[in-house]
Amino acid sequence: MNQLKRREFITLAAGAGAAVLTGCTAEKSRQTLLDHSLAEPVKNRFPIVLSSNENPFGPCPEALEAASRAVFNSSHLYAREKRDQLSREIADFYGLNSSEILLGCGAIELLKIATDVFCSARKPPIISYPVYEAMDYYAGLRYIGAERIPVKTEDAGHDLMRMLEAAYRYEGLIYLCNPCNPTGVTIGKERITEFIDLVPEGVIVVVDEAYAEYVGTDFFSCMNLVRSGAPNLIVVRTFSKIYGLAGLRVGYCAGNEELIRAMAGHRLWNNINQAGLAAARAALENQTWLEKMRRENELTKNYFCSGLKELGIDYIPSSTSFVLMSAGRSWEETHSYLYLKGSIVAGRKIPSLPGHIRISLGSRGDMNHVLSVLKDFQSLSDPKNSGVVI
Repeated sequence: MNQLKRREFITLAAGAGAAVLTGCTAEKSRQTLLDHSLAEPVKNRFPIVLSSNENPFGPCPEALEAASRAVFNSSHLYAREKRDQLSREIADFYGLNSSEILLGCGAIELLKIATDVFCSARKPPIISYPVYEAMDYYAGLRYIGAERIPVKTEDAGHDLMRMLEAAYRYEGLIYLCNPCNPTGVTIGKERITEFIDLVPEGVIVVVDEAYAEYVGTDFFSCMNLVRSGAPNLIVVRTFSKIYGLAGLRVGYCAGNEELIRAMAGHRLWNNINQAGLAAARAALENQTWLEKMRRENELTKNYFCSGLKELGIDYIPSSTSFVLMSAGRSWEETHSYLYLKGSIVAGRKIPSLPGHIRISLGSRGDMNHVLSVLKDFQSLSDPKNSGVVI
């Protein structure tokens, strides 16, 4: 028998060693995931990004472990079959049929699809002003001008009566954000059910419930109306917010089978990845973690809003994971000061509310730092002396 050459032996030995090390690393990684604790939010790195309403604690340990396994075992495969599995589990969760569920690459893909399918130059999207800008943006790419309905007051969220009037002029699509981004205001059960009942036949109502889980048991979800057979309703949700999976891009919507079929042909092929699917399935199963996240968010929000009140800073009471506030100066001044003096990245400019800025809720330490910087900002008698160049 031929003896192994020295170089071949070294190569084989190195390979065996790597395999052992890989196994040890995987086991250590698994243990780290299992040790993931509610008491420890994802560690801060400057700058502190409080602009996109991510969950500072990240996903539950089971979701992290499931995503890690999926990356290790299935990264080379498309996720078609497992996609159908998640659709069935979401349908069971809400008491729907899987044919009434459509998955998206985050909620944003589903909002784009709805705009593409149900809107045209003669049927523009009817949106509140201000509101989350996705529909306005995607309509604009097709040279469709959204019908913007200004709110009566800055904390109103939506002017439903004027939106209803517009629906009779433009038989296209109405977009409601509930709770509303960027104000954090919710529409109650009586108002939203009455509104949907009054919408003309043929007009699609898209209700974006991205932040619904933060509200708690008092929130009336339009998923109830989908379950009751509402023919013109699409409800959009996401795993990006309270579930802590923003980076893995999994969203979903629910509606009657005809609407879902109309949208399904427009989704990206293989739009959901293996890690996102695995993590979403595990996260959906762990509703105990979700409730912990809701309580933690509520505590942080109360702490932050109490601090704003002490500083004399106006804010709109929020049901979500962000607060829309006004420090009495322009968005440009506030945003620049927070970034240059505190390494804080706050929310983007809202054209209809130029004196307001949206702050996502981070960890308690994050919000304490924001309050400290805002205190300094408030103490300036003249913003020109702040040292901030805009």
